[in-house]
Amino acid sequence: MVESEAQSYIKYKQLTDFSDLLPMYEGVSSLDSCLMAWLTSSQPNRILAIGMVDSIHFARWLASANGINAVITIFPSGPNRRVHQIIVTLLSTNSRRFTLSKSMTKLSLPIWLMDRILGGRLRALIFRVLLKSRHFDIVHFHEMQSGGYPLTRLPAQLLSQSKVFYTPYGSDLFWFQNDAKHLAKIRMTLRLIDGIFPECERDGKLARQYGFQGELMTSMPAAGTLQFDVTEPVPVSSRTIITVKGYGGTWGRAIHVLRALETIQHHLLGFEIHLTSVTKDVAKEIGRLQSSSQLNLVPHPKFSLSSEEMKALLTASKFHIALSVSDGFPASLVEALLCGAIPIQSDTACLPDSLVEISPKNFVSNQNWSQIGEVLLGLEEDPERLQLLSANFTEWARKQAIEPEEFRSIISKAYGIASS
Repeated sequence: MVESEAQSYIKYKQLTDFSDLLPMYEGVSSLDSCLMAWLTSSQPNRILAIGMVDSIHFARWLASANGINAVITIFPSGPNRRVHQIIVTLLSTNSRRFTLSKSMTKLSLPIWLMDRILGGRLRALIFRVLLKSRHFDIVHFHEMQSGGYPLTRLPAQLLSQSKVFYTPYGSDLFWFQNDAKHLAKIRMTLRLIDGIFPECERDGKLARQYGFQGELMTSMPAAGTLQFDVTEPVPVSSRTIITVKGYGGTWGRAIHVLRALETIQHHLLGFEIHLTSVTKDVAKEIGRLQSSSQLNLVPHPKFSLSSEEMKALLTASKFHIALSVSDGFPASLVEALLCGAIPIQSDTACLPDSLVEISPKNFVSNQNWSQIGEVLLGLEEDPERLQLLSANFTEWARKQAIEPEEFRSIISKAYGIASS
C-alpha cells in the first residue's frame, strides 16, 4: 500500500518532533533554530590569547587554562627568541584546542621592530584582519604595552563584539604610569577592557585611578596556577645555598645584591650563591667577582633551568633574594616560599600586606638595598627564629596557591562560558 503525501508528512513530523527540547532554549520555535541553538551552546568558545610566547608566565597560564570549554588562538605580542616548551607541548598534544601561527612566531621580531616606528599600527592591522575573519568571544591580553596598546587602534565596533580581559605584568601600570606618553596609552587601553585579573590590590587601584570602569576579577599570579607541588621542605637551618634572581637591565637590581653580598663575603664562605635568569650586565659583574672575591657564585642563564631543576634549587636554598625597581607579584617569590626559603625582597613588588606582616624587615626599600647583607646576617644568627619564619612563609604561600580546577572555574565564570 502506497502512503499518501499526507501520511508521509505526518510520519516526518513525528520523527522530527523536538518539542521536548524547546523549553531548554527559550524563544526557539522551529527545528532549524532548535538545532542551531543546541550547536551554539555545545560548541567551545573562541578565545584570542595575546602574550609573549617565550614567557614562562604566559605559558603556564595557557597550561592552566587547558580544559576550559574553549578553543584558544595564541597570538605573540612581542619579539620571541623561541616558543616556550610548555606551549610547544600544548600545541602538539592538544592541537584541537590550541593554535599558534608559525608565520607569526617567525615574523614576531620584524613586526615588533616595524611597530616601534609605526606605533603599533602593523599589529593592529593584523588584529583587524583576524577579528574580521573569525569571531572571538574573548580577547585576553597578557601585558599592557605590547599586548594591549595595539587594540586601541581597532575600530570600536569590531572589538565590541568580544569581551576583553587583561592580565597585568609587573611593570605595566606601576612603572609606566610615570611616563606621560605611556600613561595616555594606558588610559586609552583601560577603557576597552571588561575585566582585569590583577596580581594584587595595588594594580587594581592603579587601573581604577586611570579610568578602568570594568570588573576587577579574582586576584591571581600572572601565571595562573603555580604548578609547583612541593613535599615537606628540608629544614632551612641545614641549607647552604643562597638563590638570587639574576635580572639586571631596566628593572632588575641583581648587581646591587652582589655588591651587598661582597661586603659580607667572609661570612658566606660555606654558601653557594646561585643566580638565576642572569642577564648580560649581571654576568659581567659575576665575572668580576669570581676573580676578585671569595664569593662562590654559580650563574644560570635565562631558560637554562627547567621547572624541576628550579624547584630542586629552591628546596635547597636558605635565602631567596630579589631586588627590582618595579615588579608584580613575583612567581619566583611564591615558589621560593613554598620551598621553605627565606625571602629578602624589594618592597617595590606588588606585595600583599598579609605577607609583609610576617616579617617586615625581609621586604627592603631601595634606600636600604646596600644593607641587605646585614639583614641576611641578622636572620642567620637565630636558627630557631629562621625555622619559624620558614614555616610561616610556606604556610602563607600554600594558602595563596590556586588549584588548577579552581583556576578553570574562575576563568570560565569570568568569561561567561559553560564548563566543558
